[in-house]
Amino acid sequence: MLLATALAWFGFFIIIRSFDPTEGSWLVYAMFYSILFLSILGTLSLLGFLSRSLFNKKRGRPRIMAIESFRQAIIFSAVLILALMLQAARILTWWNMALLIILATVVEFVILVFRQNDERVKN
Repeated sequence: MLLATALAWFGFFIIIRSFDPTEGSWLVYAMFYSILFLSILGTLSLLGFLSRSLFNKKRGRPRIMAIESFRQAIIFSAVLILALMLQAARILTWWNMALLIILATVVEFVILVFRQNDERVKN
């Protein structure tokens, strides 16, 4: 994951240096946002896993900590990229951001509820 994140950041900086945003087509913007998403996703996943492994007193299984970190990094990265896209279109407002945060919170809550129900069924 560390290597993939480093490659994603390298690709992001190549796109930044190679393309002019005022003359870019939709393909340039799609590459920009997708590679930025992957870069942020990898970075947040690694930071989340590292912080869980350092500060988790229960010392859960590394696989579970990695899954949780990855899931939360996906949600947070998606919120960040959507906010950047809204800002690029000049339609980001405080209530749009609040709605994105609420949506991310609801998604995380629903995932936790379904995971808890699956654990109850297995037991």
